[in-house]
Amino acid sequence: MESDSDSDGSHISATPPRQLSSSPPRPPPPPLEVPNKSRVRIKPSKSKPAPSGSSKVPSKPDPIQETPLSLPTDLPFQIRRPSGAASVSSSIETLPAGFFSSSYSASFAKIRRPLVNFESSGIEPFLTSAASDSRAESADARKRGKARLPNLIGASAPMPVVKPRPCSGGDGNFVKLNLSGKRRKFLNKKGKFGGKRYKRGKFKSQQEKEGEEKDIGELKQRGGCKVREIDCAVVEEAVAAALDEASEENLLEILKLVYGYDCFRDGQVDAIKMVLAGKSGVVVLPTGAGKSLCYQLPALILPGITLVVSPLVALMIDQLRQLPYVIRGGLLSSTQTPEEASESMMQLRQGGIKVLFVSPERFLNEEFLSTISSLSAISLVVIDEAHCISEWSHNFRPSFMRLRASLLRKTLNVRAVLAMTATATTTTLDAIMSALDIPSTNLIQKAQLRDNFHLSVSMVRNRMKDLLILMKSPPFAEVQSMIIYCKFQYETDQISRYLNDNNILAKSYHSGITAKERSYVQDLFNSNKIRVVVATVAFGMGLDKSDVGAVIHYSLPESLEEYVQEIGRAGRDGRLSYCHLFYDDETFFKLRSLMYSEGVDEYAVNKFLREVFPADKSSCGKICSLIKESASRRFDMKEEVMLTLLTRLELGHVQYLQLLPQINATCTLAFHKTTPPLLAQKVSAIAVILKRSENKHGKYIFDIPTVANDMGVTAVQLTNQLYDLKLMGEITYEMKDLAYCYRIIEVPTDLLSLSEDITQWLSEVEICKVRKMDAMFSAVYFALNLCDKMQGCSGTNHTPCVQRKILDYFSGVDNADFCKKIGQSSPFLRADIKVFLQSNSQARFTPRAVARVMHGIASPAYPSTVWSKTHFWGRYTRIDFKVVMEAAKEELKKIVGKDIL
Repeated sequence: MESDSDSDGSHISATPPRQLSSSPPRPPPPPLEVPNKSRVRIKPSKSKPAPSGSSKVPSKPDPIQETPLSLPTDLPFQIRRPSGAASVSSSIETLPAGFFSSSYSASFAKIRRPLVNFESSGIEPFLTSAASDSRAESADARKRGKARLPNLIGASAPMPVVKPRPCSGGDGNFVKLNLSGKRRKFLNKKGKFGGKRYKRGKFKSQQEKEGEEKDIGELKQRGGCKVREIDCAVVEEAVAAALDEASEENLLEILKLVYGYDCFRDGQVDAIKMVLAGKSGVVVLPTGAGKSLCYQLPALILPGITLVVSPLVALMIDQLRQLPYVIRGGLLSSTQTPEEASESMMQLRQGGIKVLFVSPERFLNEEFLSTISSLSAISLVVIDEAHCISEWSHNFRPSFMRLRASLLRKTLNVRAVLAMTATATTTTLDAIMSALDIPSTNLIQKAQLRDNFHLSVSMVRNRMKDLLILMKSPPFAEVQSMIIYCKFQYETDQISRYLNDNNILAKSYHSGITAKERSYVQDLFNSNKIRVVVATVAFGMGLDKSDVGAVIHYSLPESLEEYVQEIGRAGRDGRLSYCHLFYDDETFFKLRSLMYSEGVDEYAVNKFLREVFPADKSSCGKICSLIKESASRRFDMKEEVMLTLLTRLELGHVQYLQLLPQINATCTLAFHKTTPPLLAQKVSAIAVILKRSENKHGKYIFDIPTVANDMGVTAVQLTNQLYDLKLMGEITYEMKDLAYCYRIIEVPTDLLSLSEDITQWLSEVEICKVRKMDAMFSAVYFALNLCDKMQGCSGTNHTPCVQRKILDYFSGVDNADFCKKIGQSSPFLRADIKVFLQSNSQARFTPRAVARVMHGIASPAYPSTVWSKTHFWGRYTRIDFKVVMEAAKEELKKIVGKDIL
């Protein structure tokens, strides 16, 4: 599943200034006068003064977007991989904040994995004990601290857990990030880094020449502009003052010193004060309005660790690169190697990490929770894209459900929780605050849509030609950077080819291309080597570009939340930006049908529960598995839906099971040195395997959870034992069949009632998704047909009416009044369903399966490669899905002679 998210802040861009600005550019912040000692140089933001004679008040500077700090470019990368590092469960890495803003980031990006990558499945390595904590520092080291450390916060503000990061080049500045997913080391001996483009000789000599002689770090922004300097000792004093008294004056002093801005944006200072006071809260600010500052500045002041939970690896990387240089950042990701993770885990225990970014899936791992809870202080937990907690949001994530107040406060002893999002309805906000036990008085909510957008809508006749005409007409013709959003992957490829054929430089971006290609496209766009990115919702989470001047929606978004987030990627520089949406009925009906693609009937839920819980009532405590691919086809249920059901069974009113890390459930084992009977006498695991396995051609095939249950160990512990035997040369083995793994806590006494309850909940979630689609349609329908009379819009300019519909939607007003186009019946529907069932009598259909075929919706048991060949495929998309399903139910009832669920 793909989730929209914003990335607050961006670097200075090389894009030429856009001409069609409705407001003057922001003035640069005043220069800071600082002493000559202990300085860190960073670039000031590039911004032109307001035009002479203008009477307009310059807009506020963006604390997040204009002057992010980056690493000294005179430092080499140092990859630390201890030879004796133990395997750990959660891959974690630390990067110097601001590294990605260096001039070498383009070369680095070409070998990394995609920026859009969900942190989830796969085997979690077993966490073993790492090196013991080494917290004591010698007196000599503290005396030399000013020469080594950029912030020296620990000297005046007591911070017992986290050590400040080194200021100059040295052992503290290293990168441990394996975005390619391959266990290879970065080249660092022959003057290369991932290819010929990255030359290290000059880079290293510069570090040797300057890094060892100075007690400062030179932080360079893209663009090569002049640098200003920050006195680390002054930062230290400002942090100590803010820790003593969190007044707006003291906070503003830190903002000026670390970020270079003269004022806070609306809502920021209130959120920061709330966190510093130890209160939990929810912050709703528009996309690009500086939400990241609401936790970055408290992280600098608070003595403990700040834990940031983020739904996407891309978003974690984007947030990590925005950290100021004085804050040590770390990233917990499945893309790292165990060697890198082992050393980084030691850094975490020793206080070398101040802000740690993790995915919600990590809270499924008991070893990770044990490690984090053992730390002396977690001052703040930040939940980014917090709308994912609520099943009523536009991109609900089951893994976010476990982020409950009980886990965060009792298990991890967290002082405060900060939930942040850019888009949330009142229903979603209620669900967030209920889950995190946050009082309604601690909600900070500002307008969810910035006011520098020009919104327009038009009906499509010839989609490709209409797009080209729009892009070659003012004001879009003058825009130098724009994004075109499509729903389907094939559309992005078609449009990008069409635009290039018409002399518009464009590239397509979607999850179907390789990680290297996605990174390459994003690099081209960021460096303004292409004008247009044609993308699905997969693009935007890791986007670091403030001067996007236009966003065009080639097809209708699925919800107003999605629409607001996607247009929010334009105009982050504060200038007027243009957002156009193309509409046609056919696409709307197709997208509305897809809202039913994840629905499940009670029959399928009951069948699922009977397999999850064995008939044996004494199965409590046993470890079970459910192979994802085969189960998905068997129940005609998407894998994401199965995970949602399992999570519901874990976190509902009654805890029926405990989810464990996903595993490969089937193991094929072969013996080499010692004969199986003799080895079984020495190793108990082998004895159990011989009893529980099937011998085929000299290889033993067995189920991992079954053997683990017989041994009384976890599946991960069993695989660790097998790995040790493999290292000894005794065995080789192959594991397959990725499966959900869980431990049964309680067996339901009434499966029918439980099935009915879960089905009702899933039905409500499905209805909510359809209503969001209808609200999006209603806003467009109103703009196209009614707004000229009621809102004063003219031509294709529908900014007032669309903004009004968006504000009404987020305040809870029903916007689906104009959704009248969905057909409620057809004289041929029942007859066509009857013919379809008779011609496919060999298949076992449910009413939902029949309705999916009639709507052209693929499912695991009825893939489009097979069923799209029938001429009934997608014939009735204009008839409401529920109507088709009821008609199918009646026809199936005639065939089987009884009620059909």
